[in-house]
Amino acid sequence: MKKFAVRIAAIKQETPTIKSFLLEYGEQAFHHLPGQWINLSVEINGKMESSDYSMTSSPLKRSEFELAIKQGSRNPVTRYMYESAKAGDTVTVSNGQGVFIFERGMGDKVVLIAAGVGVTPLMSLLRYIDEAAPEVDTTLLYSIPCPEEFLFRDELAEISSRNPHIHCVVTVTQQNPANWQGATGRIDKAMLEAAGLGAEALYYLCGPQAMIEDVDKELGKLGIPDSRIVYEKWW
Repeated sequence: MKKFAVRIAAIKQETPTIKSFLLEYGEQAFHHLPGQWINLSVEINGKMESSDYSMTSSPLKRSEFELAIKQGSRNPVTRYMYESAKAGDTVTVSNGQGVFIFERGMGDKVVLIAAGVGVTPLMSLLRYIDEAAPEVDTTLLYSIPCPEEFLFRDELAEISSRNPHIHCVVTVTQQNPANWQGATGRIDKAMLEAAGLGAEALYYLCGPQAMIEDVDKELGKLGIPDSRIVYEKWW
């Protein structure tokens, strides 16, 4: 597997538990498709450790790409990146990997369904569609635990207000959330029906195992064939 040394150009606290990372690869022959993930390696206490992270940026963004990483205590790389990494540090990454992709010509209607930090590869897809295929009808159904964990809030509002083909529905699972006027509850059959894009759309699912299995089951009840549903089993 080819590896690339990349520089952390910037780190930003996006929500109380999620940081974004801008990584620069310059003129290296790094390559990825919309929705793919990379393997990231870093030396921790004298040992090389690796973990996989979905990119949030479109591949049309040259010389750099973005990650969003949620705070975690089990994975040593996640813990290092969230707690110790600094702008100017160097890490090693692979080319983009995985089949969770969308490219121009694959379809005219897309439904992106995310829970929590599972929105990361879907943001890559949405950014790519907005830039390279803005005529594709795209709906994002995005479930978050509380309003404070709304990742990409301002950007999603800007894109959906500017591009009439892109729609975003965000639902908060916390009961009686303060300062929230939008939808509440988990993504269910009613929300999926309201997306209204039918069996001809491509459905991309990313989130916890239970969420993917539940949504996949509900899509089946709505007559969506398995061939139109895309997800990767990373659990």
